[in-house]
Amino acid sequence: MIRTLVYGVLNDSEVHEIKLNVDCEPEIESPPLPRYRPPSIELICKQTKFTRKEIQIMYRAFKQGCPNGTIGLDQFQDIYIQLFPHGINSKYAEYVFRTFDSDGDRIISFEEFVNGLSIISRGSVLEKLNWIYTLYDVDRQGVIGHLELMKISQSMFDLIGNNLGPPVSYQYLLEHASTIVQRMDANKDGVITREEFLDACTNDDSICESLDSFDTWF
Repeated sequence: MIRTLVYGVLNDSEVHEIKLNVDCEPEIESPPLPRYRPPSIELICKQTKFTRKEIQIMYRAFKQGCPNGTIGLDQFQDIYIQLFPHGINSKYAEYVFRTFDSDGDRIISFEEFVNGLSIISRGSVLEKLNWIYTLYDVDRQGVIGHLELMKISQSMFDLIGNNLGPPVSYQYLLEHASTIVQRMDANKDGVITREEFLDACTNDDSICESLDSFDTWF
């Protein structure tokens, strides 16, 4: 499941190593994980686009790997380390973790996990785009700027590792971020709002087609 998530969101044919440190937000310290009992299957079925049987299967697998019924940041990062053993760091995993953690309590419950998977795998174009925007809105200020685009780009390339391509310069990342901002920033105020992002993406056939990578794997 997580593997499909990573490759679906990554969606970038260029592979580079990054030698840039634009990561300045505080690290998330994982608290002790409390035991969590999810709501009824019927409620989760109503909240998501999964069937009762699919939710039961996912819950058994989730409980096997997470006996407390929740996933902490460290455990979530470990999953990415296993998927990307050559990766430099696990910052991208933290960004994805924060996007799943809808209530901001620094743990992912089964309900949050399934809700996220439902959007990624079976959501509408707008639902998927909103999820991606939340991922890129690193500082949760409601807009995406150059620094946030550079942070996400760095974390993506670092996730792949340093043995699959040449280093990427600060200038490359800045130009890449500037190109995206210029393309999507309709009112030219230097940042991308959610509305601008959704408008630009929904009017770009190539972006809409790329969302096919989010299709269900069940």
